[in-house]
Amino acid sequence: MAYASEMSDLVQLTEEALQDRGLADDPAAYVHLLAALLSFEGVEVWGEQLDGLNDEEYEVPCPACSAENFIAFGEHGFFSTTDSMYMNETAAQKSPLQPADASALEGLAQRLHSRALADGQTDVAHKLTYVFGEARDCCRVG
Repeated sequence: MAYASEMSDLVQLTEEALQDRGLADDPAAYVHLLAALLSFEGVEVWGEQLDGLNDEEYEVPCPACSAENFIAFGEHGFFSTTDSMYMNETAAQKSPLQPADASALEGLAQRLHSRALADGQTDVAHKLTYVFGEARDCCRVG
């Protein structure tokens, strides 16, 4: 692997930066460092997409009909909707999110959640349960 030594150094430096107690009051910087760590480790999707935790929103296609859904978890509530202006529209149809049971998380989800807790980032860990939780399909009736 080209640049393996350099990547190893970047992983080590990022690990050290994640241990900085100054991050306790800066969850956004923590998420950026965690995303960088994943990228340096070759975890492509989450290395690029973890910043949705800071935005408190992900845009994902519905698995049943492919309509774009906005998964919100934070200031505006914990729900999914197809209304891209949900933050301005009180009448937007919203389906509640079901957070994942933290004890049932596996793989990368479990690793990220456990890491956030160990690093004192309880809000980040809480949001991760919603990111890896469930929402009702937008096209499902009832």
